[in-house]
Amino acid sequence: MTHHTMTTIEIQDFIHVYSMFSFTDGRKEPGILINKYNLNKAEVEYFFIPQVHMQTYKNAFDRYDKETCNRLAQHVEVSSILNIRPVSLSDYKIIMELLAERNQRLSAQ
Repeated sequence: MTHHTMTTIEIQDFIHVYSMFSFTDGRKEPGILINKYNLNKAEVEYFFIPQVHMQTYKNAFDRYDKETCNRLAQHVEVSSILNIRPVSLSDYKIIMELLAERNQRLSAQ
C-alpha cells in the first residue's frame, strides 16, 4: 500500500499548531511543527517538537536559549510526514491525562 506524504504547501497551515502527527516510520505523536530558514543551505527546514518537550522548548525560546531549543527540536523531512491533524483543547486534555497515567505507571515499575 502506498502512502501519500504531505507537501510543503500542505504543511504550511500546521506550523505552530498543536497537532497529532503521523510519520512514515509508523509513529503517531502529538506536538508542534516549526520551520527555520537555514542560511547556509538557503532553504526552509522543518523541526518537530514532541508534546513532552513543548513547555521546555517554549521556556528556552523565551530565554533565547538556542542550545536547548536545538536539542529539543527534531529535524524532520517533509517526506516523512504522512498526516497532520490539529488537536482540539478537549483532545489535548485527554492526551495529557493519558500521558500522566502512562508516566505514573512507568515510575511505579
